[in-house]
Amino acid sequence: MPNPAPEPARVPINLGAESCRVSLLRWSAMRIGRLATALLFVSSGLITVAQTLRRPKKPAPPNSTTPVIVDVHPSPYRPTIDYTINISRQRFDMRHVTIFDMIEFAYDLGEQDDDRENAAILGGPTWIDFDRFDVTAIIPSLKAGAANPPRSFYNLIRSVLKQVLAERFHLTYHAEDRSLPAYIVTAAKNGTRLTGAKDLTAAPECHGERDKADPEQYTLTCTSETMDRFVSTLVPDFPYPVIDRTGLTMPYDFTLRLTLGPQVHTREDLARIYTEELRKQLGLVVTREDLPQPAIVIDNVNRTPTPNSPDIAKLVPAQPDLEFEVASIRLASDNDPQTQTRATGSQVTFSGFNLQDLITRAWQLPTGMMLGNALRTLPSTRFTILVKLPPGIDGRVIYQDQDQLDAMLQKLLIDRFQVKYHWGKWTQRDAYVLRAGSPKMKQADPESRSFCKFGPPVGEKTARTADSPFDHEFHCQNVTMTQFADLTQALAGSDIKNRVPDKTGLAGSYDFWVFYTAGRTLRNRTAAAADQVKMTGETTLAPVDGLTVEEAFRKQLGLKLEKQPLTLPALVLDHFEKIPTAN
Repeated sequence: MPNPAPEPARVPINLGAESCRVSLLRWSAMRIGRLATALLFVSSGLITVAQTLRRPKKPAPPNSTTPVIVDVHPSPYRPTIDYTINISRQRFDMRHVTIFDMIEFAYDLGEQDDDRENAAILGGPTWIDFDRFDVTAIIPSLKAGAANPPRSFYNLIRSVLKQVLAERFHLTYHAEDRSLPAYIVTAAKNGTRLTGAKDLTAAPECHGERDKADPEQYTLTCTSETMDRFVSTLVPDFPYPVIDRTGLTMPYDFTLRLTLGPQVHTREDLARIYTEELRKQLGLVVTREDLPQPAIVIDNVNRTPTPNSPDIAKLVPAQPDLEFEVASIRLASDNDPQTQTRATGSQVTFSGFNLQDLITRAWQLPTGMMLGNALRTLPSTRFTILVKLPPGIDGRVIYQDQDQLDAMLQKLLIDRFQVKYHWGKWTQRDAYVLRAGSPKMKQADPESRSFCKFGPPVGEKTARTADSPFDHEFHCQNVTMTQFADLTQALAGSDIKNRVPDKTGLAGSYDFWVFYTAGRTLRNRTAAAADQVKMTGETTLAPVDGLTVEEAFRKQLGLKLEKQPLTLPALVLDHFEKIPTAN
């Protein structure tokens, strides 16, 4: 059976101050495959809109009393712990979002990529970072259209979300100064290695570039850059606020080279790399300290939102029924990138997709396994598709509305590949269920927040060091086994391809930490070891270090992931053509 397609890039968009470069964590995450991100497209190329942490001393209440049209309901099951955003004309969608996420977004407190909790949000009930909701707001004054909209565009969305929190969830809070973590940048005692800018009249600029020959090497080149501006661009790559205390006021020209290997998973990983390289290359010292900072303290929030209007289906209509104007489909060349989507002007290019990838994306399937029995017959041939968007729609804008783009792709596949389908069920023979073995997990503090996040627990060093065999890691706090089982597919990624039932029979809530080696990594290491044996003429294959996800659950948690047949939802393909109709 072919490997299922990876989860589609249903991603959180960082909405905040514009950045002059790509967030390195997001760039590295795209390469290593753990975190996904939505990219906003600008005329000069791909760039993410980076989040600058702003913590108002007195968070403002909703600044509008105009009633908003909002559909709010609990989220259906999705194998992800990230939330997603769609922005279209007069409409704003957040999917799979927690109250914690909504507060972060609405009050511009920085987005944590689900690798740690935001230290600037305190108090509240245990469930605010666990229960998930879908929120759709109709905003008549929202005129989506700029590929890189001004900050006021996002402030409009934030204002509406504040109303949603206050009116639908009855959120109340107050502001307090609390001692919170921050990173302080100072000049080294023996001076910096910075060179004054050659052109004092030039506009400040930083741009990053990946080495084509060695993708792990990243070079950041800055000209006429001041330290306060440069330090502000580091914010997306650090887990806490970054503060400039260098005392340097003149502009500089400098280059910073970073090595971003497979050990880079979280902002803390990047912070360690930055700290070392800024000291060695530029003579800048980064230290982590606890400083008084404004924080939002939650006084009250309701778990159940107030009911939607009885006319919500009419008030929040379906998206317009659009389709691509023109589509050209060709066989992908060896030079085409695989499963990459790029938008330019009125065109979008889907590069190096096979039919399984295309269907998984167009129907927004959480995993290719939902294609069930069709996996055996779908061709591996890869295609590159160039489409022209309907009049008046800019490709850089439509990319902010993944639903509309996927709906048009679905129509294209039905037309050109003659796809016919229905929703049904199929039996997966090797599905996982979660059972108790000899539990080794710590009983949780019942008053602590409930969540599962990637990376190690706060205060613990990552298990995914450069010399360790592990490349995946997550931790959970105050979760029941039923909650954990339902998150297992999201946390384990491609190693678990089904929604996992809880068969442990364990009561109570637990804290625990898991690290393991992805199945794909183990297969690659085994193949490399076999090649080494062939080259050297040895007769014994050296053992490959690492733990499978099943072994990690058994050894670290005392739980068993057992395989058994399960009947699961499926997109049943009644018919498809392996070759598309002619252009």
